[in-house]
Amino acid sequence: MSSGTTLRLRASGGPSEQLLLLLNDHRVMTTDQLARATATPARTVLYRLEQLRSAGMVDYDRPGRHTGSAPHHWWLRLAGARLITGTALTDGRRPSAMFTAHAATITEVWLALRDNGPPAGLTMTGWATDRAGWQEWDGPTSAWGGTTTKRLTPDAVYEATLPDGRTTAAFVEIDLASMTQNQLRAKLDRYRAYARDQAWRGRFPHCPPLLLFTTTVHRAVTFTRNAAKHLREDHAPSRYRRHPVTDFDLIAKHGRLIVAATGLVRDPARAVTAHAWNLTDPEAAETTITAILTERATITAAAQPAYRREHAAELARQRSHTLHTLARHPQQLESDLGPAAVDLLAYLFDRDHDPRNPFTPDLDTSSVLAALADWWRHHPDDPTTAKTLRTALTRAHHTAWSHQVHHLAHLTATGGDRPAWYTAAARLARQRLLTPTEHRWLDHAQIREDAQADVWRDWQPPNRHYGTRLTYPQWRDENVDRRWRALSWWQRHHTHRDTLAAALDDEHLTACARCALTLPTNDTGTCPGCHHHQRLPHHQRHTITPLADLITALLAQTATTPDHGTTGISTAPGRD
Repeated sequence: MSSGTTLRLRASGGPSEQLLLLLNDHRVMTTDQLARATATPARTVLYRLEQLRSAGMVDYDRPGRHTGSAPHHWWLRLAGARLITGTALTDGRRPSAMFTAHAATITEVWLALRDNGPPAGLTMTGWATDRAGWQEWDGPTSAWGGTTTKRLTPDAVYEATLPDGRTTAAFVEIDLASMTQNQLRAKLDRYRAYARDQAWRGRFPHCPPLLLFTTTVHRAVTFTRNAAKHLREDHAPSRYRRHPVTDFDLIAKHGRLIVAATGLVRDPARAVTAHAWNLTDPEAAETTITAILTERATITAAAQPAYRREHAAELARQRSHTLHTLARHPQQLESDLGPAAVDLLAYLFDRDHDPRNPFTPDLDTSSVLAALADWWRHHPDDPTTAKTLRTALTRAHHTAWSHQVHHLAHLTATGGDRPAWYTAAARLARQRLLTPTEHRWLDHAQIREDAQADVWRDWQPPNRHYGTRLTYPQWRDENVDRRWRALSWWQRHHTHRDTLAAALDDEHLTACARCALTLPTNDTGTCPGCHHHQRLPHHQRHTITPLADLITALLAQTATTPDHGTTGISTAPGRD
């Protein structure tokens, strides 16, 4: 007979297998609970259970009584557990009376929530007891660092949906007056740690509230009052002033542990529907499970925009950090993205960047920079993304470069000839952007006459000390007169004073190789007008390309579309 029952179960399953599955999930169930769970008459269920008991798969007990009308409490034996799961979670021995009563009460709460929840607005979608509902996470050991594996062992985890489709969850604890208030407080501390470490994130839609089913209203009130004292330590509001609600407040409220207790553990059906739940707020009236979970779902909906903003802010911080790292070491991008990307990033992340300066282009590079940061952080070896970024960054670089060229052309058309503008034109001619430091002073650069006057004012006569300070023109005229007087009559007849002055200029003057500013030969520093260091002989100053011609050539290049594969950007070290 036992062998036939086992073979039938292995071959076709059936109602008897459903009984085994229920006992495997709930550990202990009475005959009446199994009948209600399967919507089967109790006599039929009892017959099937006796068949399974004869096969050595289940057994029963009547805790607290050996005779009379105490209900049968059924549990799986080793053979039944192995048939259902392939292994045995227990040794199959008779459970203790306290365990039996506790497990049967958990099952009764499950039936109450399953059967009476939908009329109250709660449709059960999940129920996990024993080890299936335990929560494990890695949490900090102290404020000074270190982590350890922590465990929360609720009697059950309840998940449901509300009438509007929102999901919710709760932890269920059963107290049959077997725990002292100190033991309940220790259990509460583990729930506080669970909420404080945000271990529920990614598992539940919100921090599941703790629902305690206990034996009397007095025990429920005592527990919630004690819980209020400890929860107040976790989130004590300011008593001095009220701040506007921020994203931090919404997120903190979403992750707050809610504790409620009822004294209807022996009547869980009424506990599911009635206003029988005491909260930690002493001024709050008794409420329902539906109200508690609906409030949690409402807080969840209100917190979602705050989470999205927090996630966006964190993503922006990560991207900003990545981009600033790339800006400090842009050379690592050159092989993949080209010199245009290097030059553009260096310009955009310059600390002296001033968006109000007319040389600053109006670029919308937020999306391409975000894509650049994500590519570098996650897929730096992806050539397809690198090619797309290279194209976008080169195009943005060309737009910025063209803007600076046009503004420089505007300055030269309205402001005359200024030596500093030659430096800007030379840098732009190499397809390099003017840095914020460079273009900040271009609008107020010296005109050529003022720069030349500064050169003459600082000039020192060679090999002679004068009682009065002479400018170069004065010194030159004096030397021309002296050389003229030293000439013979015939030499004076064939020599013009301008020829002597030109020879003296060629001997004592040079020209800046960039802006053609006249400089004395004994001045070995950089050009005060354009800060260039190379010189030309004075008589070759007319070979320098005029600023107007430089600007015309630059304007012609702005009309061309850059080649995204190669650019004309020079990568040689230095400014020039």
